[in-house]
Amino acid sequence: VFSIGGDAALGGAKAKKANRFKPVVRFIGPFEMSAGQSKTHTIKMPNYVGSVRAMVVAANAETGAYGSVEKTVPVKTPLMVLASLPRKITPGEKVVLPVTVFAMKSSVKNASVEVKATPNISIIGPSRQNVTFTNPDEKMVYFNLGVTKATGIGKITVTAKSGNEVSRYEVEIDVMNPNPVTQTFQDIIIGPNQTKALSWQTFGENASAKATLEVSSFPTIDLNRRLDYLIQYPHGCVEQTTSAAFPQLYLSDVMDIEPARQQQSQRYIKAAIQRIGGFQQSNGGISYWPGGAYADDWGTTYAGHFMIEAEKKGYVIPIGFKQKWINFQKKASGQWRLEKESGNDQAQAYRLYSLALAGSPDLASMNRLRETAAISNEAKLRLAAAYALVKQTDAARALFAKSNLDTYEPHYYYYGSMERNRAMELETLLLLSQQKQAFQTAVKLAKELSSNKWMSTQTTAFGLYAMSKFAQANGKGGVQVNMTQAGKMTGLTSKKAILSRKLGVVNGKNGISLKNKSNGSIYVRIVNSGILPVGQELSEQRNLRVASTFKDAKGQVISVSKIRQGTEFTAEVSVTNESREFLSNMALTQILPSGFEIVNTRYTDYGDATDNNVDYIDIRDDRANYYFWMKPGETRVFKMKLNASYPGLYYMPGVQCEAMYDNSYLARNTGQWVEVLR
Repeated sequence: VFSIGGDAALGGAKAKKANRFKPVVRFIGPFEMSAGQSKTHTIKMPNYVGSVRAMVVAANAETGAYGSVEKTVPVKTPLMVLASLPRKITPGEKVVLPVTVFAMKSSVKNASVEVKATPNISIIGPSRQNVTFTNPDEKMVYFNLGVTKATGIGKITVTAKSGNEVSRYEVEIDVMNPNPVTQTFQDIIIGPNQTKALSWQTFGENASAKATLEVSSFPTIDLNRRLDYLIQYPHGCVEQTTSAAFPQLYLSDVMDIEPARQQQSQRYIKAAIQRIGGFQQSNGGISYWPGGAYADDWGTTYAGHFMIEAEKKGYVIPIGFKQKWINFQKKASGQWRLEKESGNDQAQAYRLYSLALAGSPDLASMNRLRETAAISNEAKLRLAAAYALVKQTDAARALFAKSNLDTYEPHYYYYGSMERNRAMELETLLLLSQQKQAFQTAVKLAKELSSNKWMSTQTTAFGLYAMSKFAQANGKGGVQVNMTQAGKMTGLTSKKAILSRKLGVVNGKNGISLKNKSNGSIYVRIVNSGILPVGQELSEQRNLRVASTFKDAKGQVISVSKIRQGTEFTAEVSVTNESREFLSNMALTQILPSGFEIVNTRYTDYGDATDNNVDYIDIRDDRANYYFWMKPGETRVFKMKLNASYPGLYYMPGVQCEAMYDNSYLARNTGQWVEVLR
């Protein structure tokens, strides 16, 4: 619920979340009754406060008679208790737990209320309180809770007792750190029969510390770290959804991984397939965001490319998706006309490549594009790959010989980069069986992937995709090492090009020793990851500026460092483009403190009060994401109506704005502590 970009659908790849609202559903029967007969059924209810609807359906198949009746029934006992908490809390926060005690009968006079919690939640002050009733009534008591450094699912149990009457209420809550995962890495090369040691220091919150070993028979491509970046990426347009799943199609082909991780990857791919199916329009095109009015040119081809490859890997794609997509692509390729200023020749070449890959090539359009004067180098590379797929090798080689990546010109609408296009070049070389050139290109690409250089989701996915293809064709040597950790030796052997294992870690210093038992050198990388404590994020501005203000109902600026429970106010975030460039595919993320709730005005009479001119908006329980474009020098203001709902002391993370495909545009401000007073 709290991760954004629609990846709630990707449940197999995400951690388990707290189950706050357990449904009350009981089904009994069927039973037979004679005419005029009455029967009584006793149903044991779970711990539940409220009403249920009892429904009875009757049928006589012989006479064709059917009927139904329903009744709303309150669920109550003489003594009942109910507690309320935010949907999530953050380590270091303090929460006031309000508990409502209901005396439903006059026999309930005195009641004791006790609170217990799991170790990641501490009780500050008394854990037990007493309440007195003179008549059937309800009363409130409050308990103070603290959140420890441990994350995960916390559980709070509230028990009320009065004589023989006992009522118990349990509530689960996610204890989560909103900071992203931070990763560091180190590399070594180990020759045959050599032994080398590596050590690293854990960082961040204790429970978040992890380490992964990656051993490869060729220069490392940083598969684990780059793949984690794609999976954890917080936005979910069609390009990003596709990019997160695409390299995982080949994960088990090139990397020896644990069975649990392989199953997780398969679940992720299946969920991505279903999600991409939801982007498809009735005409077969694919929109950039769900429900979009127009098909995205590059996104349609890219998502279709993934779906074709997934189908070849044995995954089931939605019924009718492929044929509708082919029809759309063929219509688009037939109607294409060159627009040099937008570089749409590259999009056309990729479209033709995808049709050839799907087994439905448009040869007439391929020939027309080949004869078009002055098409870009990127278009030549993709078109050469298309000709290679249809076995017209001479045409493919002639086009490839005319291309030169060193004269690359970026086309923003197609998410390009030098590294992304180099990955496309590598795939073309593999299709043309140019092994020597493919190796040279793979070495260059591996160097970029293994560096600390920022890459977009598109570049990362295409790079891993192409290198996986290369590893399948060239990484047959396998790896064999002996690993010693904490005095225990483990033999690791794989026939695949890359071997990956999760390492056990302790807080502080860790280390392993590796002996290379392979015939050739091996390339080793340790990826060390952790989540930094809240409040340690850094303010940063690159060609963008962000600022946050809060206003009351009268439009007056207010402070939220201390604010009364129940106060409704508006958060305004201003974003300024300080460059002379037009910016598209911008993302603004605003994460709320646990004690605040978003007032969804989209379905109320106050919708205009927070009307934002955006391409897409994604509102979740604890955050909002805005996706938009900006003119040179423009300032845009985004508004969100909030309510201070839960008393306590909470951390409000800083606001972040970024160009999703250009890391030179980024702005982030620091967070602050806020207190909701009751």
